[in-house]
Amino acid sequence: MKGLEEGANIRRSKIIGRTTVVFLTVMLLLTFFSRTINNFTLPKVTYENPSNGALIKEASGIGNVQARIIHDLYVRSSMKVTGVMVEVGDLVKAGQAILTLDTTDIENQLKDERDKLTQRKLNLEKLVEASSSNNLLNQNKSVLTAQQNLNKAQKNYENSKTLYEVGAVSAAELADAKANLESAQIDYDIAENNRDKAMKDDQRDIESIKLDIDIAERKIAELTKELNMSTVAAPSDGIVTDLYFSTGMTANTSQPLYKIADISGGFQFVATVNTTAAEFLGAGDTAEISISSLSGRTIQGKVTQVRDNQQQMGVKKDVIIDIPVDGLVGGEVGTANIRKNIGSHNVLVSNSALGQDASGYFVYVLKDNKGPLGNEFSVEKVTISIGDSDNLKTAILSGISANDKVVSNSDKPLSDGSRVLLAN
Repeated sequence: MKGLEEGANIRRSKIIGRTTVVFLTVMLLLTFFSRTINNFTLPKVTYENPSNGALIKEASGIGNVQARIIHDLYVRSSMKVTGVMVEVGDLVKAGQAILTLDTTDIENQLKDERDKLTQRKLNLEKLVEASSSNNLLNQNKSVLTAQQNLNKAQKNYENSKTLYEVGAVSAAELADAKANLESAQIDYDIAENNRDKAMKDDQRDIESIKLDIDIAERKIAELTKELNMSTVAAPSDGIVTDLYFSTGMTANTSQPLYKIADISGGFQFVATVNTTAAEFLGAGDTAEISISSLSGRTIQGKVTQVRDNQQQMGVKKDVIIDIPVDGLVGGEVGTANIRKNIGSHNVLVSNSALGQDASGYFVYVLKDNKGPLGNEFSVEKVTISIGDSDNLKTAILSGISANDKVVSNSDKPLSDGSRVLLAN
């Protein structure tokens, strides 16, 4: 009996042992698979260690090659185009005929203006003669007569005053003498004022006619210049970039007759870029320009000016880049790329790592936690302050160090304390 009981106990122990092993195995398997299944739902992230280095701003824009000096010519009055000797794109020499104009109307205007000038000069001569002869003499004569009357009234008053003091004349006679003196003084003042006014009026009329003569002479000079435009010649060696009027059309003051790129003055590349991208650009920055028609050849240039784009004010800027002349004729289309070092920093992270909420900027820092089944990862939300940035990186001023593992990308939204998986 004892032996049978011992055998039963041994079998029971084995069964319990096996059951325990099976149970533990099942629990481990369930835990493993549960953790594995749960891992499929966790955000997958990549991380980076902050680096040090330089921030490089970049801007690019499409543009074209233009001559630094563009010549054009406007007519001052409408004239019919009688002939055009060149085409857009032609290379012309200084003095070469570009087009011809009908100057018949200008000839008639010039004749009229010359006649008007002659008439004004004659009027000036008459006015000068009148102001220096009879009119002035008459005015001076009136002043002289008034002066004599005043002197006579003054003498009469003084005599009457002396006689009145000795009782030889009455008070009434003295009063009459005084009234005569005052009246003579008034007459003299009037005569003198009339003379001065007449002289000023004459001088003003003379000056007015002289101004009219000056204006007429300038008009004649302008018309004479336009009369010489019967044949319009190129002002310099260059390339015809625009012709605004063809044969038979009437040239007017709203547009120039032509535009000629002066090839002797060198070339520049004008690229259009976004306003935000142009904020950091300035004179002296280096640019690389790829010209399509030159098989993608790259040209080195220097930024000379950044100005508003007249067609897209506030949205686009024009970047003017000085470039060498070799092989260019003007009008070539290309792309300008400008890179600029804006400073070095000790802690840089990818722009994709940054987040922003009501409290400011933040990043998620990866935390490595030891678990029974291996390493587990979570993230901590860390508030930071930022500095400059470029197209790829941002400088971090405080909040993290170069030793931190900063999450740069995640396939799902994150929050403080979130468990994550490494994408790799």
